[in-house]
Amino acid sequence: MKQFRLALNLGTLAAVLTGCTYSDPPFEAGSTPTVSPVPSASAPSTTPETLEGKFQSQGAVTSGGVTIRVTDTGAVLQLKDFSTEPGEDLRLMLSPGTLSTDTTGSLGLTSTTLIDLGPVSGAASQRVDMDTKMWSTMPSSVRSVVIYNYSERTAYGTANLTDIQELVKH
Repeated sequence: MKQFRLALNLGTLAAVLTGCTYSDPPFEAGSTPTVSPVPSASAPSTTPETLEGKFQSQGAVTSGGVTIRVTDTGAVLQLKDFSTEPGEDLRLMLSPGTLSTDTTGSLGLTSTTLIDLGPVSGAASQRVDMDTKMWSTMPSSVRSVVIYNYSERTAYGTANLTDIQELVKH
């Protein structure tokens, strides 16, 4: 199983690096995502950008906004006016997928890959600092932030991210 998962992850990485677009099957509540610890390496930083999104409820009532500011020194994730229902093991996750409606009309993530940033506190405003090393080694573009109840294997809410600079250009 580990060899299969490794081969799948390497294949996905190769597809991303060659410019192919592949969407994982939609992530649904109750399914087990591929959870990755935050990787570490010494790759160069990324272009400065600001990503923003608003949480949409899934497995629990979740609200608030999220901003990720990417600079040459890393990235800062900020939750604002955030709230969700209590859970035993709530985690803050990044995903290369987005929340969308599948063919059955259910909401789900377009990727099962989740990158664990750590526990979510009960505070309405929370901040996570990621240094250049941590941010630049993300396996692919971050397209959403997920509040995930690890003990229940359920996404409580997801915020799809939009690049603010791209909106200004159009």
